[in-house]
Amino acid sequence: MSRMPLRALYIANVILYLVMVVLWISIPDELTLNLALTFFNFILSGVIILLDREKFSMYYHSSQFKNFSSTFIRACLIFFILGLVNYLVFKHPVQFDLSGNKLNSLTSQTQQILDSIEGPLEFKVFARKRDKGAMMKLLELYRMEKSDVKIEFINIELRPDLVKKYEVIDSGTIIATYGDKSFKFRAQTELQVTNAIIKVTRDKDPVIYYSTGHQEADLKRKDKDGVSLFFHLLKRAYFKIVPIQLAALEKLPDDAKHLMIWGPLTTFLKPELKLLDLFLKRGGRLIIALDPNFKKNPLKGLRDLLRDWGINISNDLVVDSISHYQGSNGSIPIIKVFDSGHPITKRFRGPIFFPLVSSVEKISGKINTSFKPLALTTIFPASWAEKTPAEIDDGKVTFSPGVDEKGPISVVAAVSEKKKNGAKILAFGNSSFVINGYSNFGQNFTFFLNGVSWAVDEGRLISFNLPSIKNDPIFISSPQLGVIFYFSVVLAPILLFGMAAFFYRRRLAL
Repeated sequence: MSRMPLRALYIANVILYLVMVVLWISIPDELTLNLALTFFNFILSGVIILLDREKFSMYYHSSQFKNFSSTFIRACLIFFILGLVNYLVFKHPVQFDLSGNKLNSLTSQTQQILDSIEGPLEFKVFARKRDKGAMMKLLELYRMEKSDVKIEFINIELRPDLVKKYEVIDSGTIIATYGDKSFKFRAQTELQVTNAIIKVTRDKDPVIYYSTGHQEADLKRKDKDGVSLFFHLLKRAYFKIVPIQLAALEKLPDDAKHLMIWGPLTTFLKPELKLLDLFLKRGGRLIIALDPNFKKNPLKGLRDLLRDWGINISNDLVVDSISHYQGSNGSIPIIKVFDSGHPITKRFRGPIFFPLVSSVEKISGKINTSFKPLALTTIFPASWAEKTPAEIDDGKVTFSPGVDEKGPISVVAAVSEKKKNGAKILAFGNSSFVINGYSNFGQNFTFFLNGVSWAVDEGRLISFNLPSIKNDPIFISSPQLGVIFYFSVVLAPILLFGMAAFFYRRRLAL
């Protein structure tokens, strides 16, 4: 056979091998195409060897072939070792995120939740092939943190039997399985996936009873002064919120372990206060936020009940002349100091702010409790608790020795009864820091969720980021990874070797 057609076959064979490598790297799922091209390439190589067998026969017996064989065997051993290392890395992955805000890795909160789970966790992803990329990459981050996370992709167009078996309706549905429990959901963010993990790994969803009938914050109010956002966030975290009117009850339901009183304006009657006292004495968890009222004190009975438990939510105004919201003259303090030892604030850095907030002080009560101030203002003379209503009404507050309290001032406190299964109280000196109008201030809502999670003993949710904090990972598709690999690992070395050979030959010619 003439050399020109044979040379063309050599060139075509080399090009096809390069194309084969690119396809296996960029689109490994296209097995039919990749296997067909690989098989065709091997057949073409065999045909070339057969057609040029005399040249190959001479080459087989040459010293060059012996050197090539030795080098090839060494290369195979090196690739085997690299393959073994790659397998071990795949089973025990480690990732380094060098981005400024850790955009390409899971939050420390999710890592904490995964660490608390014992045993394997399985995800089944039902989607069309073109829709799977982002979901699979997101779940892969979970597998990198927990090696026994299993991820299975099911193409809904190829496996209608499984779609019917698992009653999947939409593309993009994920089924999380832990033990004998499963939970079906759709997710595009880390928050949604992690909340689904919490849902499937806990025994039951906590129920929080929400006090009504005293003009408390309206959970369904969607304007800027409403709190529908924090209600939505609690539901997203799989808390069940049940409105309850204490005045209409002779006793609280037996399953009422968690109660929230948020921003009431009118007086609590004695029977209601008695219900609350009995609720706490049986080990209930109370989340309460009381706003200052400088003209009157309709919540005196409720404040007195809290004093019995060692908590004094004073009807005063906390002022911080250094760390405050611009234009507030110190009446909207920005809090940057948190208790680093308490579960609520251990990983929380803030800052948060409270518009018109009261002090939450420790006092000697009738019940033996431990008091932990969680959020503090700056030190005196920058901050203090203003106790003079006349100065507050005039808008000219100044520190009065012997009357006002020197900073730092606590505005949030966590109180626990010192006995097994004792009561817990989370007390805020303001309720409006989580109204809808502050939806862009994600740290306020994160702090609130941290507190709720501690109060209901769902510590795994503590410090979890909100959807309003947009830290979305950057995902690279498999074809894009393949192209990056091809150009950086295959093409770049070939070009460098080619350039080296060219300059070497040119130098010899000189």
